[in-house]
This record gives sequence, structure tokens and C-alpha cells, in this order.
Amino acid sequence: MNSDKVGAGGVARSCSGLLGVWSKPHFGISDPFIGETLALRDGVIFANLRGFSHVIMEADCLEIVNLWKTRHYSLSVVAPVLVEIRELALVFSSFDILHVIRSANYPAHLCAKRACTLSMTESWLEETPSFLVSSLLADNPANAFV
Repeated sequence: MNSDKVGAGGVARSCSGLLGVWSKPHFGISDPFIGETLALRDGVIFANLRGFSHVIMEADCLEIVNLWKTRHYSLSVVAPVLVEIRELALVFSSFDILHVIRSANYPAHLCAKRACTLSMTESWLEETPSFLVSSLLADNPANAFV
């Protein structure tokens, strides 16, 4: 990552396939913890804009997930972002943030890594971006999403 930019990214999926992919650079941010929290917020916005109703976010940062679950984040540097996520998530019929191991989050990691090379957000809704094809196949070969 550049010292003045973090990348956020995500992959939206359902049991029936790939719903969308996004990569977004955040300029002026160098802290990975803040970057992870912004990525969650961006994912909530992505899901909201696409009209999703039942949303489960997966994050490989256990600290953020624990803050979310316990709601003891008032003194955290990311408190304003977590409050914003809570407000944004009110439109969903159901919403949760779960912890997954980093290897299970690899496609989203690739999206965030790509975002570090971008000057603006990219998203894909109708097609799978080429940089993700092999990781999605490896992630779930029975339902390749491509």
C-alpha cells in the first residue's frame, strides 16, 4: 500500500452467483485498521445502492468485528464510521458483520489491492473482472460465479 492511500474492495455474492465487485481508493489514509473499517462502510453503501435486503459482511479484521458485536467502540478511532455503518444498515431486512479467516477473504483482498493502483472507484456488475477469475474459481469451484 502507498503510505497515503489505502484500498477498499469487496465481492458481493449470493447462493446463486456473483452480484458485483468494487475497488475504491481512499486517499489521505495510511492506517490499515481505518482502511478496513472504511471498506466495510463502502460495502454497506454498495449493497444499499443495489437494493440488497439481507446482507452479511465478512471481514478478516477480528478487532473490527469484535467492536461491532460488542458495540463498545465509542473511544475507538473508527467509532464515527461504525456509527455510520449502523445507520446505513437500518435499510436492510437483516444485517451482520462476521469474521472470516484471511484466506476466505482473498477475493476482497485482491479488490482492495487493485484499489491501491486506482485514482477512482471501479465496479463490475455484469461481468467478473479478469483479475478475480482465478481466485473466485479457487474459492468456490462448484459455483464459480464467473
